[in-house]
Amino acid sequence: MEYRLLGSVRVRDTDGREVPLVRAKHRQVVVTLLVSADRAVTADQLVEHLWDGTPPPSARGNLKTYISALRRLLSPADPRAAPIETVGDGYRLVVRAGELDLLTFRDLVRQGRGLLKAGDVRQGEAILRRALLLWRDDPFHNVPRTLPLEEIAAGLWEERLGVFEDWVGARLDLGLHAEAIGPLKECVRNHPLRERPWGQLMLALARDGRRADALAAFHELRTRLVEDLGVEPGQPLQRLHQRILAGDAGLFLDTAHAAPDASGGEPGTPPVAPPAVPRQLPSDTPHFVGRERELSRLQSWLNPPEGSPPTPVVAICGPPGAGKSALALHAAHRAAARFPDGQVYVNLRGAMPGVRRLDTGELIGRLLRTFGTPGSEVPPDVDEAASALRTILHGRRVLLLLDDASSIAQAGPLLPMTSGSTVLLTSRENLAQAAPASHVDLGPMPRGEAVAMLSRRFQAGGIGFSQRAVERLADLCDGFPLALHVAGARLASRSGWSADMLIERLEDESSRLDVLRTGEVGVRSSIAVSYTALADSGQALDREAASAFRMAGLLRVPDLSLEAVAVLLERPPRAAEQVIERLFDARLVESPIPGRYTMHDLIRLYAQERALDTEPPDRREAALRRVLGFLLATTSAAVRVIDSHRLHAGVPEVPQKPKALHDREEATRWLERERPNLLTLVGEACDADAVTARLAVGLALNLQWHLAAQGYRHEMLWLGTRSLRTARRLADRESEAQALAMVAMAHRLLNHDAEELKCLNELLDLCRDLGDPLGELRALGNLASACLLMERAEEALRYADRQLMISRRVGSSVGERYALMMVGDARLVLGSTEEAVATLRQALQRAREEGDAMHEAMTLRRLGEAYLAAGDAVMARAHLRDSLASFDACAQGPQERSQALVALARSSRMLGDLDEAARHIAEALRIARESGDRHDERRALREQSEIHG
Repeated sequence: MEYRLLGSVRVRDTDGREVPLVRAKHRQVVVTLLVSADRAVTADQLVEHLWDGTPPPSARGNLKTYISALRRLLSPADPRAAPIETVGDGYRLVVRAGELDLLTFRDLVRQGRGLLKAGDVRQGEAILRRALLLWRDDPFHNVPRTLPLEEIAAGLWEERLGVFEDWVGARLDLGLHAEAIGPLKECVRNHPLRERPWGQLMLALARDGRRADALAAFHELRTRLVEDLGVEPGQPLQRLHQRILAGDAGLFLDTAHAAPDASGGEPGTPPVAPPAVPRQLPSDTPHFVGRERELSRLQSWLNPPEGSPPTPVVAICGPPGAGKSALALHAAHRAAARFPDGQVYVNLRGAMPGVRRLDTGELIGRLLRTFGTPGSEVPPDVDEAASALRTILHGRRVLLLLDDASSIAQAGPLLPMTSGSTVLLTSRENLAQAAPASHVDLGPMPRGEAVAMLSRRFQAGGIGFSQRAVERLADLCDGFPLALHVAGARLASRSGWSADMLIERLEDESSRLDVLRTGEVGVRSSIAVSYTALADSGQALDREAASAFRMAGLLRVPDLSLEAVAVLLERPPRAAEQVIERLFDARLVESPIPGRYTMHDLIRLYAQERALDTEPPDRREAALRRVLGFLLATTSAAVRVIDSHRLHAGVPEVPQKPKALHDREEATRWLERERPNLLTLVGEACDADAVTARLAVGLALNLQWHLAAQGYRHEMLWLGTRSLRTARRLADRESEAQALAMVAMAHRLLNHDAEELKCLNELLDLCRDLGDPLGELRALGNLASACLLMERAEEALRYADRQLMISRRVGSSVGERYALMMVGDARLVLGSTEEAVATLRQALQRAREEGDAMHEAMTLRRLGEAYLAAGDAVMARAHLRDSLASFDACAQGPQERSQALVALARSSRMLGDLDEAARHIAEALRIARESGDRHDERRALREQSEIHG
């Protein structure tokens, strides 16, 4: 088995196959067991790690189900043979040596630190570097973090940081100060108050002859510490600062451990180059910007410490226009001295439009001739020629930069290289199989690096720009170096243009790819090579992937789940996964986490172009409807799993089956994960044909209760307004009524009192016109609630009495419960406390009979307030505490919690417990301010003044 925690959680079986840990709870269990590998973890500990102290009643039963499922996943043939053992009331995951990256990391760290302590700095540094290379990203970053898991992740990251500092210290002892600067700058960016790496950075800069930069680093740290913490740097840093100021010669390296020059001679002696050594690297990119993290990794493979050979195969993969060639060249120039017997460059022409790719025989023949083999003596057989090349290179230290490979097959016979030499490959295809532990997966540049690249280009060309303009250009270019280069070239060649003029043209998506072209270089043509290779392939899977690329481009969503891809392609999930993974291998889609796929914006624009040019309109419309239907069906199921008692919007009939969601937690998680996609699709589909628009409206309306409970007020207003406009365009009066209710609720949450009343009165009139009693009673209940907020209790009582009458007439139990609450509320405000308590007790009884946790919590809160009005603070506090517990259980939105806390603070004050009252009111104020509810904030402030008065 192979277990990986230092990055995304990955598990592979004994045959190297990925174990699909699709469910988040499964991944949480695996993480909890692995961080205690070979030690028993009790059921109580697992429950705490999975549910953060608030487990459902079925937690232990659920845990047994998860363990059983994991055993089947880890050992499908015989679950009893799975490495998860039952120990008492807990479990232990048995891990053998070398199976878990975390344990391997710790073993290497112990070895490395032991070597450093023994004085073997060179070997110690090499071992620590191997340990750090096991880290792929934040630990188990694809696992939802409860508080215990968050604490574990933070502890692991702190552990890694300490190792990083020890490793840098060893590199400084070896005289590798220049190589340490980049990683240290990244470290202090991420940990700006950690003093040890700042001191190491100051020392590295000083030893590199950059004393001014070293002093500037000290002043930057001092400013941060003084402004953020009000303290000065520690004494070690202050002493180092003084020594740098004084030019203390003792700071500079004792050569006992210093790394020798690449020539192998003594430090400071010039290398002796052999005659006729090939030096074929093209010129390095002038003013190369960014990619510090990737460069650091490449340098660790290409230029490891003396005594460790360079990695035989290094690969840089990434989508079209990501800057793979420029990064490879820059890294090759930096490591050139490590390869004194030659640096060879060959363009394999794998993605050059209209140019034949270099075949393997031509490649090897060219390399043989480069190293002195006459053309007539080059063996015609590819394998024989590759053997001859290995013989020539045996014992030499040579770097072969093979740029733009179409696939691993182009360079296959050369891999791996002889010891001491390296093949550095770039490709759009995924080459992880060629270099499983030494490949860089290159994507768009981070925004800061993209802005820096453009700024430097504009400054060099004398182009005027503002910070806002260059940031917007970087966004419109999607962070792709090719697009950034083209944008800079467009401005440089047009003296009359400004950055704002270029931005205006790029803002139009329909012409963005036309604008991002200069001469023969363009983003469109770059992407087209990868797409055309699939579309014109003789492989059926490639052609199907090209079709999937076009269809996925139609959906302008942040990402797609595998289930949505299967619906889009009308294929079973396993077959759909093969197709979409082929697009990932071609780097036309990305997969940031298992089972999720996304397209970069510029690639999506090209996919849309291909879809509009290739796919007939009816096929495009049907694809969008299928995905909308699946999302609508699953959203409808999810909101009903979360709370079956609410009046949810009707659902248009669709043939798509919903994703299975088993409990409230899973349903809420699905809605949250898909929310950006749902909002985007509704926004697009509302303007489509009538059939598609109705699906979009149904989807939007079914999101109402989820958006309200999670506090997405602005999104709710936007969705409701779009749905209302669309329903009116379609003359769909039932959907219009539901949309009015959604808009009214959004206005309530946004404190728009007048707008809320206007919508509710429109809704009431419309429901009466439609003869819709359920819609009418809903409007009456909301009008009653709105009037209570505006302190119009008599009007509220009239609306609530009317709602109660209609609810009983039509048999709506949920309407009756809500009406009783509103009647009780209104009577309480009007001073009829006993009648209010009696009415609210009826509401509480009905809620408990129906199992409606939300109405139970809301009624308990109102009963607590009624007992306060009656002067019974003890009964009030008991009801209010029960109310808060119920709100927690049903995940109700912030408004009700804030009101319950205010009342609970008042009961505590009346009972003389001012400290508890102050805690409750502080929490109520925090919730009210975070949710932006001014009514709740005023209530809380009034009570706060009473507590402190």
